[in-house]
Amino acid sequence: MISCFRCGKEIERPDNSNADYVVAADMIARESVEVLVAFKHNQETLAKQADEVPIDDSEYDQVEVSSLEAAKSLGEDLVKVIAKAEERNVQKTGIICPDCYRDTDFVIWGVHKLEVK
Repeated sequence: MISCFRCGKEIERPDNSNADYVVAADMIARESVEVLVAFKHNQETLAKQADEVPIDDSEYDQVEVSSLEAAKSLGEDLVKVIAKAEERNVQKTGIICPDCYRDTDFVIWGVHKLEVK
């Protein structure tokens, strides 16, 4: 038994005849995700470095990177990479009963899945 994401109605053994498995706007959740941020030099930090003046992290340019390998592509301007937790909207999926179907739902499988001919 699975409950409908929208109304809570119990659906016994959801399949193409009694439910829809959908992606929808109301199925977005806030989740903490780990993000990699690369700190890289700019003209001001390079000048400070040359003059041996301390540089605060907030003075570097910061860019989100997909991996450490991607960060390395910044070359000599790369100072460091940190991982930080950040709240992001994450698209979820859900099973709904046929009564809760909306025209804006993207149906992965189910009662309302259009047949491709």
